[in-house]
Amino acid sequence: MIGQTCNNIPTFAPVKSLQQIISPIAAELAQFEAFFGKTLQSDTEPMGSIMRYVRDSRGKRLRPILVLLSAKLLGKVNEQTLRAATFVEMVHTATLIHDDVVDNSDMRRSKASVKSQFGNLSAVLSGDYLLAKAMMLISNDTDILNEMLRTTAAMSEGELMQSLVADCVSQSEKTTKYIDIITRKTAMLMRSCCAAGALSVQATPKLVQQISAFGLNFGILFQLRDDLIDCENMEIAKALLPVYSEKALHSLESLPLSEVNKALHDLTLFCAEREE
Repeated sequence: MIGQTCNNIPTFAPVKSLQQIISPIAAELAQFEAFFGKTLQSDTEPMGSIMRYVRDSRGKRLRPILVLLSAKLLGKVNEQTLRAATFVEMVHTATLIHDDVVDNSDMRRSKASVKSQFGNLSAVLSGDYLLAKAMMLISNDTDILNEMLRTTAAMSEGELMQSLVADCVSQSEKTTKYIDIITRKTAMLMRSCCAAGALSVQATPKLVQQISAFGLNFGILFQLRDDLIDCENMEIAKALLPVYSEKALHSLESLPLSEVNKALHDLTLFCAEREE
């Protein structure tokens, strides 16, 4: 089935649905959901109500999926894997809550945003609460913690850098700056998801590096596709999407062949071709 985005850019429906793609980690994803829900709980109000609202406003769970797939590709999913997966989802959720305050957005995932539902103060504090609880989850694993702290710092840098793109003189300078920004804002978290999954199963440094390279390219293509869907940075995104799709798929060739590797391959195609 062929669809159309703005400016008549063709899109092709992927052969598999997301649920089909992630079937190799169905059991592990159920474990994650239980662990994530338990971790979100708060004994106080109104934080408890906000956390329940956050739990029920779920997205695709793409970031924890990357953690789980990377771990299962290179070892066996364990409690540290679940902690890492919960960490990235909590950090991602916190950034979205804070973004909605900054952007004054009333909607998130077809629901009222936390900011709209509970107010600006509650949104800021609940985002901070998620970040603090996330850090506590992996405080006993220095390697994963350092990886994630570098990433959260880069995400903040990317947000601030975004305002400088308009000041670029040439198209090549604008493209370079754009890739730098989306790498920091989006791709480095995807990279860290894959690295954390590998680190949680004590993968070798070489394998951690290889799966991290996949995550970085995957994250860039994911944001390129997002921008095409949102009709932003159209010229750059249209030109670079096939380049980074190929880079991501090529990154998988050096990793162990299995049904999980195939799932990562199919997930790459799904994200490169998705329409929402």
